[in-house]
Amino acid sequence: MPGLRQDYILTQIELLRRFVARLANKREEAGLEEALLLAFNLQAKLFPVPPENFLRLDVARQIESLKTGEAKIDGEMKCLTYAQLLKETATLYQYRGRDDLAAGARQLALHVALSVAVDEPTSPEKFKTLIDELDTVVDRETLHPPVRELLVAYQQL
Repeated sequence: MPGLRQDYILTQIELLRRFVARLANKREEAGLEEALLLAFNLQAKLFPVPPENFLRLDVARQIESLKTGEAKIDGEMKCLTYAQLLKETATLYQYRGRDDLAAGARQLALHVALSVAVDEPTSPEKFKTLIDELDTVVDRETLHPPVRELLVAYQQL
């Protein structure tokens, strides 16, 4: 059953990506709200706890929550999915004119991806692709110290 949920979420993230691409040209407010709602709903489906609970968790606990009860590769893929979802959500925030929220979502996505990537993941290339994408759009000057440290550790691998 968890595999089916993961496949569903990945399919929905692809739908969200297409939605984001369409909004890049039109920037229609109703579509933007719908896309943000989809992103939040997908986040809720990804975590085994209610949204108001996982939003209060620090990054390490969010990652732990995603991995709990999962095989190593499945837990890592849930973390990768979460990071990809955050990246897409950041784009939506940017379209909405909320650059502060966009920067925060990108930094959280990078934090999640780096946390797993420095822990010898089973599919390091998937994390590398996402980390490389995020590294080009985050402002290194504003990275929180834990993210900066993880980035340095990752670059030394």
